[in-house]
Amino acid sequence: MKDASRIGDLLQRFLRHSPLAEGLERQQALEIWPEVVGEGIAAHSEAISLERGVLHVRVDGSVWAQELTMLQSQIMAGFARRLGKGAVTELRFTSSGR
Repeated sequence: MKDASRIGDLLQRFLRHSPLAEGLERQQALEIWPEVVGEGIAAHSEAISLERGVLHVRVDGSVWAQELTMLQSQIMAGFARRLGKGAVTELRFTSSGR
């Protein structure tokens, strides 16, 4: 059991300092969007990319963009809890016009 823990620790340290870390963090941010914002909001939005800390989100119209802009600090706090502070530094919303 100790060996497995040690291997896990080594893998985490390697990934943290590897070019793979950014890609993994980016994918994780996209995947946890529904968990961070809840199913109701996720039904009207989709995280589409994370670039240099900026999470780009497509939303169902300008009303949703405005609503999520008002909830931005809460959403950012959710990402900080899940991914660590600084993983997502900004949210940008794009209306899909649906």
